Amino acid sequence: MATEQTVVNETLHRGSYLLYPDQRSPETAWPADTELALLILNEPLPPSKQPLFSQTWARANYRICVDGGTNWLHALGSQSDTLDQLIPDAIVGDLDSLNPEPKAYYEGRGTVVHRYSDQILTDFMKGLRYLDTEMRGGRDPRACVVVVFGGLGGRLDHIMHTLKVLFNNHEQRQIIVVSDENLTFVLPRGRNRILTDDRVDGPTCGILPLAGETMLTTDGLRWNLDNHPSSFEGLMSTSNIIDKPQIDVDTTVPVTWTAQFRPQGD
Repeated sequence: MATEQTVVNETLHRGSYLLYPDQRSPETAWPADTELALLILNEPLPPSKQPLFSQTWARANYRICVDGGTNWLHALGSQSDTLDQLIPDAIVGDLDSLNPEPKAYYEGRGTVVHRYSDQILTDFMKGLRYLDTEMRGGRDPRACVVVVFGGLGGRLDHIMHTLKVLFNNHEQRQIIVVSDENLTFVLPRGRNRILTDDRVDGPTCGILPLAGETMLTTDGLRWNLDNHPSSFEGLMSTSNIIDKPQIDVDTTVPVTWTAQFRPQGD
């Protein structure tokens, strides 16, 4: 009688290599046949991240300002004398935070302004909807990495919602969030390999079990876990240290990976 074998799905996470691809290895190179979308949320662009932002802008296939994120892009362009070089493809949201001057400036230069009156979807969700339906025409969202600037600073309810959107989308697309201190994304249930670059990643990191209790097994961290329960109410792997260029995480429930992020040029 044949013996049943359990096949464990493994997910590769390029992490910061999506922002700084390294063509010397297929695993650290930009993934083939994959587009890049840049979403700018309503949060100031930290000065330390502006060189990375400019590089990501230049590489992006799609550039979307989410409502008040337009004001911050306009401010960045004005301060750096690059206003005419930073013209987004679209401004999306309910537009309650959009200032008149940036709106008029970008509309006059061909930017599409698309207002969603729906108050059930947040502006972040509207930005993803517009990307999927209006810009990519319903093509597979897994073939487009979404890099988000903002969303993990400021009001706590906004931060929690950003994390919720990451969880709700992690099975159908790659989203990484660049914030003032961290690079953050979701690890799905199963086996995960996270590639890290010590020039920009760490040293501190955390694995946050925000979707419920999980069993975690890790390798490559200073303090590893071996099939150990982790939950919001119980143990959480926070203030850990990246010790290897590859971090292995086995989890029974999706979890959030977040690591200190020091962009090149800081």
